Amino acid sequence: MRLTSADASTLHGIFAVNKPPGISCAGLLDYFKRNITKGSSSMSFSEHFDREQALRMKVDNQKKKARRRFVPSNIRVGHGGTLDVEAAGVLVFGINNGCKQLGEYLVGGKSYLATGLLGVATESYDAEGNVTLLADTATVNGSKIQEAIPQFIGEIMQRPPIYSAIKLDGKRLYEYARGGENIPTEIKPRSVTVSDVKLLYYENQAAGEKIGRQVMLPTDYADYYATGRYEWQNLAGTPVVGQPLLPFANQPTAPKFQLLINSGGGVYVRSLIHDLGQAVGSAATMVSLVRTSQGPLRLDRDTIEPQDLVYMDRVVEAIHHADA
Repeated sequence: MRLTSADASTLHGIFAVNKPPGISCAGLLDYFKRNITKGSSSMSFSEHFDREQALRMKVDNQKKKARRRFVPSNIRVGHGGTLDVEAAGVLVFGINNGCKQLGEYLVGGKSYLATGLLGVATESYDAEGNVTLLADTATVNGSKIQEAIPQFIGEIMQRPPIYSAIKLDGKRLYEYARGGENIPTEIKPRSVTVSDVKLLYYENQAAGEKIGRQVMLPTDYADYYATGRYEWQNLAGTPVVGQPLLPFANQPTAPKFQLLINSGGGVYVRSLIHDLGQAVGSAATMVSLVRTSQGPLRLDRDTIEPQDLVYMDRVVEAIHHADA
């Protein structure tokens, strides 16, 4: 079915997309908005992805906001519940009147599969930042992590990371961080709700300890986190304070753990992992994140792929599926 832009302007609803790592939510939404109804004549998603990567590099180098060419349109689109650029999984899109429903997905329940690297902290609380602390892991074991987890369940106070989209004095925190500016006031902890945290897997090869079983990521996610920016270069030594963590994010012998987290809106999984590292007397940084559900919508079962966004029959089907 080939719909025109006029047809798309009468389409209303929400649907779920499988956001890949390496592209921002705004970048993925931009692809949808630019190519809606174009079908096979649209730009390929891989080409758009490469352009977004180039834009990201430019933004990082110039420390400015990303600016994309304006696309005039009578179609309103939006997304609910931001995922970081390097995070993946369920992202809810709204089209036209469906955008009014997106608020429900900002505050609604979510679940995440997250991997933490033990013994190191970064300024961003994830692998993208520079190392701020190297900590001993000799006294940490699976039991100690299990014992610390209950303090992060329920209504808890959580301090958002500096690299976040929260506004302070009219400016987003990540804009202060990227610009090297001092934050005008302290970032205050916020009350958030975490329904459950399960330790799925923990391994420390140096200590000879391994518990649980690691949940394998979808192949395309696993490939992304194992290559490119995250590729292990078989480097000697350890991470260095003040230097990027990325080259060491996939160090095979580094102690790591995997969590399954169910939460309400506003929870920063990066902050939870950072705080958990402190709670066990060490440090921790998030190195991968997949949102496995958002509200009733689940990864794979209810999501379409980015390549599907240009085919309106697939979008229509996804909207009907989400309404079912």
